[in-house]
Amino acid sequence: MKQIYRKLAVLICAVMLTAGLAGCGGEKTTQENGPAVDMKALQEAMLAADTTLPEMKVVTSEDEQGELNFTAFSDFEYDRVQSYFYAYAAEGGSQEVVVVQLKDTGDAAALMNTMKDHLEDRRGALVAYAPDQLPLVDHAVIKQKGNLVTMIIAEKSGLIQQVFEAE
Repeated sequence: MKQIYRKLAVLICAVMLTAGLAGCGGEKTTQENGPAVDMKALQEAMLAADTTLPEMKVVTSEDEQGELNFTAFSDFEYDRVQSYFYAYAAEGGSQEVVVVQLKDTGDAAALMNTMKDHLEDRRGALVAYAPDQLPLVDHAVIKQKGNLVTMIIAEKSGLIQQVFEAE
């Protein structure tokens, strides 16, 4: 009888070891990349937080031209992006709200650097045609939370940022 128990214990250990090893080395889990995010709900909440925003046009990773539209604010490698939304002033103001969900949290610094470059480009353009908009760009916010990165150019960027951080 002891032999049967020993064999059963060895079999159980082998199954547990195999199952444990099967979980290693594969794709990152949702927990490692951050929880699943309802980007549409986040977009709506962030844009509603600042009632001074003008009419905003929104493009997302779900759009037919999603990859092309992404280049409007970043030259980051698009195949490293899980999803995004980009809201910008429909009538050409400097207001923008972006959230990018990355496939790998480790890519956040590289993405944030491209967003800083975008801000410098916006600043350069505004100097010539809308210098009154420069304070918005100068006080822009770029933040990371897990695998999410945001860039906010808005009068009340702090309110929008609070919604992002509450996600």
